[in-house]
Amino acid sequence: MTIFTVEKSLNGLYSALFFAFERKILPDYISERETRCKNFTDTFIDIKTDERKAQRVEQAIIRYSGEKTVAFLQVCLLSGEDRAIKVAFDLAYLSISQKIYALNLLSDKVVSTFLYTIKKVLNEKHRFKGFIRFKETASGILYAEYAPDNDITDLLCPHFVQRLSAVPFVIHDVKRNKAGVSNGKEYKIMAVDKTATLNLSEDEKAWEDLWKNYYKAVNIKERKNKKQQDNLMPLRYRKFLPETYE
Repeated sequence: MTIFTVEKSLNGLYSALFFAFERKILPDYISERETRCKNFTDTFIDIKTDERKAQRVEQAIIRYSGEKTVAFLQVCLLSGEDRAIKVAFDLAYLSISQKIYALNLLSDKVVSTFLYTIKKVLNEKHRFKGFIRFKETASGILYAEYAPDNDITDLLCPHFVQRLSAVPFVIHDVKRNKAGVSNGKEYKIMAVDKTATLNLSEDEKAWEDLWKNYYKAVNIKERKNKKQQDNLMPLRYRKFLPETYE
């Protein structure tokens, strides 16, 4: 098995594509650096990120498939699935090698897998627009922690910058030790500690009680549907939702 190890970024992906075309080698698998155990039967090829070569590949993708495909490739790389880089690689390779707008080939397995991966990322982003629960700190900054399946913090922050109307906030992805930090007007993504010590405001307990009362009020005991509830509000998200605390 031939395995490319790359940086999980657009430039890392593009560098792998340049190498594949230049050396006429197609990988069986693509892994982020140092995330896959080596096997004696595997051939590992480490692809260094080269911005100059990456730019040439991106220009080719835009020429044949447009800037929309580049945006979709970026979303695909945010997927938490191990195969995400290979899925993005296959789509880009198809577009360049065939010199076509690949996203139109809906019956092609490469394209359908790519679109399915993107859909999962964007669906989770949509869910967390409603599942994020902020806590008010004593300083007035809103803080929320969560552990999404996909790396969606950068996708969520613009929504909350607009939604919270100039209120500073922190969205903390405890699974990846990163956070979106906003001053109310703009935001930055940065590495942070896995845990945070919070000094909550005096009103925070009252806000949590309101969430719990709302949760109880909208639940009709006689019409309880646990299967549907678990589908719409997955168990893995509930540890960060105050209304579902035991």
